[in-house]
Amino acid sequence: MPQKRRKIHDDRDLDEEKINFGSGALDGQINTYTIDNVQKDDKTAALNGNQPLPISIVHDDSDEGVQITSDSEMREVCYGRIEGAEVMAFKVPTPKPGAISISSGFWPQVRIILRRRLGEKGNIIHVVDSTRLIIGTVDVNTAIGLSPLLDSNHGIRTTSRILTRARKDNDPLPGNDFHARYGLDLNLYGPKKHALGIGKHLSQKNLWLRTPLFVEAGVELFNPHVIKPPQPITQRAAVNLQPSYRQQGLVRTTEEIRNDVIGMFDSLHRSENLPEMDPNHRIITKLLKHQRQGLYFMLHKELTSKSDGQINNTSLWKEVHSVDGEKTYVNLITGQEEIEVPKQVFGGILADMMGLGKTLLSLSLIVHTLDVEAEEWAKLTPILSKDGKSTNPSRKGKTALPKLEQTPLVLNAKTTLLVSPLSTISNWEDQIKQHIKKGSLSYYIYHGSNRLRDPRKLAQYDLVITTYGSVASEFNHRSKKKAGSYPLEEINWFRIVLDEAHMIREQSTQQFKAINRLSSSRRWAVTGTPVQNRLDDLGALMSFLRIKPFDEKGGFAQFIMAPFKMCDPEILPKLRLLVDSITLRRLKDRIDLPPRYDRLVKLDFSDEERIIYDIYAKNASDRIKVIVGQRENSLSGKSYVHILQSILRLRLICAHGKDLLSENDLKVMNGLSKDSAIDLDSDGDDDFSCLTQSQAHEMYNLMKETCSDVCLTCVGKIGPSDTSESDGDSKGEIFGYMTSCYHIICPGCFPKYKSDIEEFAKGQKTIDCPICQQNIKISYVPLRQDIYDDERQARQKSKNVPKPVKSTIEYSGPHTKTRALLEDLNISRQKSKSLPPESPIKSVVFSGWTAHLDLIQLALDDDGFKYVRLDGKMSRTTRTLAMDTFRDDPTVLVILVSITAGGLGLNLTMANKVYVMEPQYNPALEAQAVDRVHRLGQKREVETKRYVMNDSFEEKMLILQDKKKKLASLSMDGEKGRIDKAEAARKRLEDLRSLFK
Repeated sequence: MPQKRRKIHDDRDLDEEKINFGSGALDGQINTYTIDNVQKDDKTAALNGNQPLPISIVHDDSDEGVQITSDSEMREVCYGRIEGAEVMAFKVPTPKPGAISISSGFWPQVRIILRRRLGEKGNIIHVVDSTRLIIGTVDVNTAIGLSPLLDSNHGIRTTSRILTRARKDNDPLPGNDFHARYGLDLNLYGPKKHALGIGKHLSQKNLWLRTPLFVEAGVELFNPHVIKPPQPITQRAAVNLQPSYRQQGLVRTTEEIRNDVIGMFDSLHRSENLPEMDPNHRIITKLLKHQRQGLYFMLHKELTSKSDGQINNTSLWKEVHSVDGEKTYVNLITGQEEIEVPKQVFGGILADMMGLGKTLLSLSLIVHTLDVEAEEWAKLTPILSKDGKSTNPSRKGKTALPKLEQTPLVLNAKTTLLVSPLSTISNWEDQIKQHIKKGSLSYYIYHGSNRLRDPRKLAQYDLVITTYGSVASEFNHRSKKKAGSYPLEEINWFRIVLDEAHMIREQSTQQFKAINRLSSSRRWAVTGTPVQNRLDDLGALMSFLRIKPFDEKGGFAQFIMAPFKMCDPEILPKLRLLVDSITLRRLKDRIDLPPRYDRLVKLDFSDEERIIYDIYAKNASDRIKVIVGQRENSLSGKSYVHILQSILRLRLICAHGKDLLSENDLKVMNGLSKDSAIDLDSDGDDDFSCLTQSQAHEMYNLMKETCSDVCLTCVGKIGPSDTSESDGDSKGEIFGYMTSCYHIICPGCFPKYKSDIEEFAKGQKTIDCPICQQNIKISYVPLRQDIYDDERQARQKSKNVPKPVKSTIEYSGPHTKTRALLEDLNISRQKSKSLPPESPIKSVVFSGWTAHLDLIQLALDDDGFKYVRLDGKMSRTTRTLAMDTFRDDPTVLVILVSITAGGLGLNLTMANKVYVMEPQYNPALEAQAVDRVHRLGQKREVETKRYVMNDSFEEKMLILQDKKKKLASLSMDGEKGRIDKAEAARKRLEDLRSLFK
C-alpha cells in the first residue's frame, strides 16, 4: 500500500532523492533511441544520461523533502498534454501509408517521433515522421523545458502527433520543402513518483500540462498541475501534497485571471471593522476614520506575534500538535509542514485606491515608531538575513554577469528608507510640511550626484527618500565593480517603504533585483494597483515582502499561477487568504468625495482638416489591404513598420492636424490624393540584414507610441529609464535588443533567447524566425539609453513642431481640439472672476505627446493664459517649482501635463477641471491621471472631458477600449509565458483589419 508523503527533518545527505534535469545532451552517452523504433510504437525513448545536471527538482520547495514510496509509485502514468507545443517544420509531414482522414477536405493526422541527436548540445528536439526523415524541430519554448526531461534517466517518454488539419487548394504535397508551424499534440509519460518534480520543472519554464486528447489504454492520468487543496489537519499527520485529477475543460486567460484577482482585491472587506489608532503627537492633521483604522492595521502587522495557534501575523501558518505533544507548523495554503517556527513577516501591502491618503498614512506609521522601536533596532548588531539572495545582474546565459553576493552590512539604522518615483518626491516633501510638526522628523533626499555616501551619516536621519532609478543605478555600478561608495545595500534599514510599488512588477529588471537586495526589518509595498497587467505582478510584491514560499518565482508559479491557469476552484479562496493576511485595501466609497462628471466630447474636423485626414486614412487603409494580401498569416518586418507608422500618423492628425507630423510623414502627402495607388516599396527595401541603430530606435519609438513595447519572451514592458531618476548613471545602459525582424527582447531574457536561437540555427548565419517565419540574419541591435535620448531629441527637432521662437508662418493655427479646449478654459476663467474670495477654477490638460503640449502652449500664449508644465524631461527641482506655482499662484489657471509623467504620485486637487486631449492605448493611463484630481483633498465637483474626433481612428480606439482589448490589439496581448506566438501574430493582423474597416 502506498505510503503517505512525509517530510523528514534531519541532517542526512538527500542528494540521492533529487531528480536532476539538465539542459542538453550528454557527451559520449549512447542514445537508446534508434530510427528503427519508428516502426514500433511511436514513443520517444529517453537518453541514458548519468551525469549531474543543473536543474534540481525535489518533491517540495525544501531541499530536505523526501518521498517514501512503494512499488506503485514507480508505475507509469500520463502527466498530461503540454500546452502550446508546435512543430517548426521545413518539410510537409507525411502520414503513414493508408492513413485515413476524417473527410476528403482534411489531411490525416501524422504520428511523429521526437528525437535528440547523440552528443548534440543545446535544447534542439528533432521531429521525425513516418518516412523516418527529420521534417523539423520542436518550438524553442517547449524544447527548453522538455529536452532536460528526455535527457534524464528517469523513464520519461512522449507520444505525439500532428492532428488532422484542413486541406487548402495550394497546399504542397507531403514530403515537399515547405516552412510552416503545426500544432503538436504532445503527451508526457513517466513514473508516478516524479510527477510533482516534473510539474514544478515545467511550471518554472512556463510550460503547462493540460488534459490529454488521448491516453494510452490502462495508463492512469496524473496531472501535477491540477493541485488538490491541502486537507484540514487535526493531528500530527503527514501532509499529502499529491495532486488528484480533476477534469478540466478550460484554461483561464491572463485577462480572466487579472479580472478575478482585481475583483478579489476590491472585495476585501475585513478592513470595515478594524479598530482605530490615534496618530503620534507629531502628526498635526486630524486623521479620518479609515486612516486611523489603516494605522492600526499597519502597526499590528509590525508587532511580534504571540503563539496562539496562528503563529505569525500573516496568519498563513498554523501550529499543530500531535497526540504525543510534538508541535509542527502547517502552511494553510500549500500544506507544507515545518518543525521550526516559520520566520515572521513584518509589513504588508497598503493597496488603498488612489486618493485615499496613503501618503499621510505611511508618514503616520513612520513617526509612530520613532521613539522606541526604531531606536531599539538601531542598537542591534546587523546580521545578514538568511533570506538575502545572491543575484545575477542579468539572467543566466552565456553572457550573464558573475553572481553578485550579498553585500556585508555596516550597521542597523533607525531610518525608514522610502523609495518612490522621481515625480512624487515633491509631493512627499509637501505632505511632510503639511502634516508633520515642524522639526519633529528629520529627512534627507538621497538623489543627485552630490548625495551623501556615508552610511553612518544617512543612518542619523529618521527618513531617507530616494528614487527607483538611484537604487538600480547603485546596483548596476556594484555589479560592474565600479569604484565608489554605494551605501543603500550597506545599511540594515528599520523599514523600507515602496511608493508606487507596482514599479518593481517586472522581475527580470535591474530595478526589481536592486530593490530585493536591500535589507530591513519591516517592508511595505504601497500601491493602488497591486495587479496591473497579470498575476505575476503580485508575485513580485510577495518576493519583496519575503512571504514564503511565494517569494520565489517557482513557488509562486507552482502554488498560485498553475492552479489559477488550470481553473482550480479552490485557488481563489486560497489567494484571498494570502492577500487578506497582508493587505489593506479600501475603495473610494469609504470617503465622501465631491461628485465627478465624465464627458466624452466628439468634435468635427474642419474642411481642411478632413481633407488631410481622409488622404492619410485612405493611404493607411490601402496599405493594410496590400499587406494582408501579401501575408495572409503573419505580420512582421516592414509590414509592421508600415502599419504602426500609418496608425501613428492618423492619431497625430486627429490631435493637431499636420502640425504634429514629421518631415518624413509630410512627404507621404506630396502628390498624394485619396485615389493614389499604394507602393509599399517606396519606403525602402524589405531587407532584414542591415538594421541600423537609428532604424531600430525609430521602430522602438513607434512601438512605444502604440503600447507594443513589450518583451517577446516575458511580455514585460521594455523602455529606457528616466535619466533624471538615475542621476545620469544610466547613460549608455542597454534597455533592450531588437532582432532583424523587429522583435524586441528585454536584457533579462536576452542571454537565454540568444543562446536558444544560436543552438536552433546550428551554425547558420540566417534563420527562419521562429515567431514570424521571416528569413533573417541572426543579429541584434542593442537599444541604448543615450542613443534613445539623442534620437528623441533629433525627432523633436525634425518635426514641424512650433516652439515659441518659431514664426507663425510655420504654424497653421490651433486645431479643432485646441479651439474647443480654449473655449472651455475661457468659460472657467470668466466664472473664476465671480468667485473671489474663493480660489479660481484651475484646469489640468493631459496629452500623450509633449509635442502636442508645445502646440497647446502657443494657443495659451496667444489667448493670454498663464500656465505651468510638467513632463518627464524635467528635473526634480523644475517639477517641484511647477507644482508649487500651480498650487500657490492664483493667476496660473492651467497646468499642462504629459500623461505618462502625471500618472504617478501627483496631487492635483487644486484643480477641478480635467481635459484629456486624445484617447490612449492603455485606458488605465487616463484613469490614473484623472484620479490625481479626484482624490482626498478635493473640495469641488470635478469635471473631465475627453476630446475625440468624429468619424476617425480615435473612435476605433474607443471601441477597442470598451472591449478591453489590451494594448489596442496591436501588440502581444499581455499573455504571459506559454502563448502561441504565431497565433498572436494572426490575431494582431485581424485586429488591424478591423481598425481600418
